[in-house]
Amino acid sequence: MENQKNLDNARKDAFRLIKIRARSEYELYTRLKEKGYPQDILDQLIDELKKNGFLDDLKFARLFALDQIELKFKGPRYIEYELKNFGVKEEIIANVLKEISDSDFKEIFKRFKKAHKADSEDKIFEKLIKRGFDPYTVKKTLREISKEMEV
Repeated sequence: MENQKNLDNARKDAFRLIKIRARSEYELYTRLKEKGYPQDILDQLIDELKKNGFLDDLKFARLFALDQIELKFKGPRYIEYELKNFGVKEEIIANVLKEISDSDFKEIFKRFKKAHKADSEDKIFEKLIKRGFDPYTVKKTLREISKEMEV
């Protein structure tokens, strides 16, 4: 009886958190643990949520990476660091980073450049590096964008 009540309460709290945004397994576990739920309840709930598709670290990592790149202009290094902090497994991070590295950053860099019109090319380069993009990729892509704009 008490166990079922704990499980129901934990489920409600979990759905409240998931409703706000997607969560990693570790992040959800940690947040619920802080609320004082016992280990056995958390294990049971996490298994249930995974089984029913509400908790999926690969899906979470892909959504997180896409949001960071498209909306916040963050690069692969930043994304890797953040996903590690969310407790996402190394192999999942590697898969997501491979998907990212296969994508073309040209459109993202064009939008970033447009949003930072007042900045010099060197300043834009610096900002993109600080956001976690590879220096070689940034330099090469910015050159391509500049050549396109000359034509």
